Amino acid sequence: MTGKRQTGGRKAAKNTSPCLSLHVEPADDNRRNVDAEQFFTLAERWLKSLKAFASDSGHHVKWEIVELKKASAFVQVRPVEALTRRPLTSLVRGWDKGLRELQRSGLPPQGFTPASLQVLQEFVRAVPTDSTVTLGDGTRGKKRPFLVNAETQRRIEEAVAVASSAVPQEYSVRGKLRGRLAVLNSWNPEERSFRLQVTLAPGKPVTCTYRDEHLVNELGSGFEGVAEVDGLLHYRREEVWPHRAEVETIRVLAREQVTSLKDLVGLLQLPGGLDSVSYVRSLRDAD
Repeated sequence: MTGKRQTGGRKAAKNTSPCLSLHVEPADDNRRNVDAEQFFTLAERWLKSLKAFASDSGHHVKWEIVELKKASAFVQVRPVEALTRRPLTSLVRGWDKGLRELQRSGLPPQGFTPASLQVLQEFVRAVPTDSTVTLGDGTRGKKRPFLVNAETQRRIEEAVAVASSAVPQEYSVRGKLRGRLAVLNSWNPEERSFRLQVTLAPGKPVTCTYRDEHLVNELGSGFEGVAEVDGLLHYRREEVWPHRAEVETIRVLAREQVTSLKDLVGLLQLPGGLDSVSYVRSLRDAD
């Protein structure tokens, strides 16, 4: 990759939908080549930050390379819905708008959670001191490219600090949760607990504790089946599903009451304008 400055390196690719671009060039010498290892490391962290932002926005996204220039260290990508391949214009605009608001205020912009801000911080920290890095949104010159500099790094650090202090590490709410009774530790009076395996997150079982010894009968009849628990649910910050529950009641569900995985296909076509995170939470908290 050469470090030759080219106006074409900052132009959007010829496509019908907005894209996001990363452009790197030497800050001190037009004739010096961009270091390939530095560029690919930076591009990887840039894409990681885009994926975190998309996830926070409730989108299941595939990223397509629209343009990759050899004459300069330039790459342009387009987010599309994983199933429909429909371009996500709002995601591109939200990302660009958020970056510019963050640069002005140093406050967490809409759509960026503490988790995605931390990933963004990792990206800007990887920017080489001897290179000029700009980000674009494919609007064909309507906006000036966003320059990533020392001020950007400082503003993002401020936003991360504000976001981390404003959001509690863990919170609790009363509610209901459905899942499969996977592991029982019911017979030890000092350790009345079991694990509930949520259908949409089988790799993250919820540890459930209880005090009422009469619940043992419900647990025994529902083992390896699907049950609904009601009680105090404990969540970690930025996680959709609880990691722990203090159970007050248990209801073993009949087969006809259980939503199958087949019924859950098509979560991207959500009712009522809900994003995927809100929809999953509605399923989780459903009566």
